[in-house]
Amino acid sequence: MKNREIDLPTLPNRFEYKLDLGPAATARELKKAPRHRWFYFPHSFSPRLVFQLLDYWNIPEGSQIVDNFVGSGTTLLACRERGMACLGFDLSPLAVMVTNTKLASYDPEGLRKKLNRILATGAAANGANLDFPPRLSKAFTTEELGVISVLLSTIRKLREPMRSFFRLAFLWTARSFSRAVPDGGWLRWQEWPDRSKELLDVFQATAISMIGDVEALNWDDADMTGQARLADARKLPVRTSSVDVVITSPPYANRHDYSRIFHIELLLLGLNEKGITKLRHKSVRSHVEARDPSGFKRKLAHYHAPDSLNTLLDQVPTDADERIVPLLMGYFQDMYLSLLEVARMLRKGGHGAYVVGNVRHAGVMIPVDAILGELAPQVGLEFEKAWVLRRRGNSAQQMGHYGREPSRESIVLLKETG
Repeated sequence: MKNREIDLPTLPNRFEYKLDLGPAATARELKKAPRHRWFYFPHSFSPRLVFQLLDYWNIPEGSQIVDNFVGSGTTLLACRERGMACLGFDLSPLAVMVTNTKLASYDPEGLRKKLNRILATGAAANGANLDFPPRLSKAFTTEELGVISVLLSTIRKLREPMRSFFRLAFLWTARSFSRAVPDGGWLRWQEWPDRSKELLDVFQATAISMIGDVEALNWDDADMTGQARLADARKLPVRTSSVDVVITSPPYANRHDYSRIFHIELLLLGLNEKGITKLRHKSVRSHVEARDPSGFKRKLAHYHAPDSLNTLLDQVPTDADERIVPLLMGYFQDMYLSLLEVARMLRKGGHGAYVVGNVRHAGVMIPVDAILGELAPQVGLEFEKAWVLRRRGNSAQQMGHYGREPSRESIVLLKETG
């Protein structure tokens, strides 16, 4: 497919349109991709984007690849399909669990036998007396929680990796039953009648589909080449000059709080409200409830906000939400810190790719891609180019107040020059 360049805006220097890759910048292709579709996050990209980058750079087998914002594990799973070693890091235990479950090796027949036992236990039980937090009691009926408690109790007794496999099947199932529905960066509460009698059937269908994916895309344990770990992208447990490629997509600066969007899943995974609040506060400052990180004062001593960012922040109306400017200032400080780690990890000649989306706040368009290109030299990276993948709309609120102005979604390509 050729790029549709008619009537497209002129791009900054070293930017080029790659609109044929636009669908790969969304979660659309994940819905049909074995393993990838088990669980995915908003703004996920497809493995096709990873393959495109690896081929563009001619990355050979045996290379070490890192995803410092692992999300739902697309980069790691794509690298494993290529037989390449890949490490992923994320602050969210949900992201780490989802990714490692997708990466694991399984015996399909063993999974089928275990599924039958889980279903038999669930059908025979009258419910278990687990103490659920109030938010889960609001998301599910008492009868649904009875089925959920039996499923979770049974799954918790399994050994790894089967425990994680069926836990992930359960989490994906629960999304269609929960009355807390993700809506943008928040949860919207809905009401509908009890569906407890359907829950086991939906869980069974989900697990059977996942087992089919295992048969379509499976590996031996000896070939395990990927793993996700809990860690902060601003300070990673990776040796200096040990990585060939970084491919990632940080949270967009769109105020979406993933600890809220996935609040129900985090509770079902075993976190309590206090733990989720702590995760919210220490996450990257892409939303207004994230706090200034501690321990980075020395690293930020050499940071200076690009002039283009300062100019745009000055354009934010004085009557706008007072949290917007601190949010954006903090976001780019965190991007600087993550890029500093990328520059430290990469070997000379190594490559980096950040999939990012530009954002609009109070009518002011913030070109995240271009600003990241300006930040790169501050950490010792070269901004090679940016591929503009698609032009997407703004939030309904932004378009309602300020009109429609498409924002770019791009891949910022970086290089370590030594």
